Amino acid sequence: MIFLYHIHDTVKEIVDEQAIPISIQEEKPEKAIVAIAENYPDEWIIWCHIDHKETLNTSVLPTLLHHKRLMMSLGDASVPFLTPAIGYIEDSPFININPTKKYPTWCMSSAVGAIHASVVLATGNVITNTKGFDYFLNSLARKGQALGIHCYHEPLLLQSDLSKNAVKKASLQLQYTFVKEHFKASWLYFLFFCHIRYEKKFPILACLNALFFVKNNNKPIQVNTIPLQSSKALLKEFEIDIIIPTLGRKTYLYDVLQDFTKQTILPQRIIIIEQNPDPNSTSELDYITNEKWPFPIDHQFIHQTGACNARNIALEKTTSDWVFLFDDDNRFAPNLLEKISNAIKETGSHCINMSYLQEGEVEKYKTYKQWETFGSGCSVVHRDIINKASFDMALEHGYGEDVDFGMQIRNLGYDIIYAPQIQILHLKAPVGGFRSLPTFPWNEDKILPKPAPQILYHRIKNTTEKQLKGYKWVLFIKYYFKQRIKNPFSYISYFKKAWNKSVHWAQKLTLDA
Repeated sequence: MIFLYHIHDTVKEIVDEQAIPISIQEEKPEKAIVAIAENYPDEWIIWCHIDHKETLNTSVLPTLLHHKRLMMSLGDASVPFLTPAIGYIEDSPFININPTKKYPTWCMSSAVGAIHASVVLATGNVITNTKGFDYFLNSLARKGQALGIHCYHEPLLLQSDLSKNAVKKASLQLQYTFVKEHFKASWLYFLFFCHIRYEKKFPILACLNALFFVKNNNKPIQVNTIPLQSSKALLKEFEIDIIIPTLGRKTYLYDVLQDFTKQTILPQRIIIIEQNPDPNSTSELDYITNEKWPFPIDHQFIHQTGACNARNIALEKTTSDWVFLFDDDNRFAPNLLEKISNAIKETGSHCINMSYLQEGEVEKYKTYKQWETFGSGCSVVHRDIINKASFDMALEHGYGEDVDFGMQIRNLGYDIIYAPQIQILHLKAPVGGFRSLPTFPWNEDKILPKPAPQILYHRIKNTTEKQLKGYKWVLFIKYYFKQRIKNPFSYISYFKKAWNKSVHWAQKLTLDA
């Protein structure tokens, strides 16, 4: 490991693990990191503000740095370098950081952090328009995360509270420059509007200067050239339970079970929660008892419909270290579970989300990456998560229960890694499933809520205040072109009422949850 100590944009000291000085003729930390990587391509590079030299938690570094495609830092999660205003335009789970847990985010800090030299070499020549060390780190993480670098906020990096001197905030000019470089240009105007509307600022010069900022002619970042093999020992024996909620898909579910019988690694057991709202109905899954299966099948028949309830019942029944959340209309290859086992070994992740394609779709990603969402029909989750998370019943028969479950995973200190090379075919069966429209109390309102209260409930629960405000205006603009009211003044009046209705019912969902 190579340690770079600095005071913001000035290098103070570079040493190895034995505290022996290393000569690097660069005064700027971002240039020094590239130079270190070129001279020591197999080393981890640890940056640290000089105020935290004595409280850097070096003892945990070998555990934290378990594979080379990692980048992590520790900063003030409540006020990141780019300030909370980035939430106006960034609608992802990577902004609302849980400060007390390891959390996936591209928001980096120069206070303290770590990166492998191979990542710097793959990206360092791309990140040339630097505006200081913090800008460099955030730019590298923002671009690298999208291509397969796993980036985190990591509280364990320090043994003390963060020094205020070690935290740096971007000026308005740097915020707008960053947006121009890393987002579509239209977001500049949106950020400008939000600054005026919510913060009573009028950063016209920052916005105009950013418009003339010339982006890099970026070379491709070749993440696949960086070896990925986690040193974590998550797998002793790969034991996995499968949970499947089902409703009216007897034939499709049978095909799913047959596919599992052909696996090179068999599941410990399969848990099926069959639903039928008819109180006089009986199970149609006669093949569960009429045929022999190479694994136990725990089948429960209930009359209450709803994916959240069914999955929660199934989760309570699981006992294996790993749980596969599955759908009743999937098809897959005989080596699916074997591939999942290998993915866990390679990434060290507690949650793997597979590629979930429909007929004719083509997977566009090529390598493991941090995933913005969560799929409850194509994900494997570790017992440590299952013991603490469940599907939010406030979202039953609505929207967003998958995304909410994913946020629970992140807030527990885990990440969701997408494995595009592991593919499941989702048939989207034309029969069965949850096809009847549920009746909600707001269905009788003269003005229907917009967005759906479940969506707003999820956003209030899981996004920042500024993300929620940004979402409101994006919805306002997009929905204008999809509805009938074309008089802008009438539309503004209507949207306010529809939004307030949604807020009212979302708050009711919160109280009832």
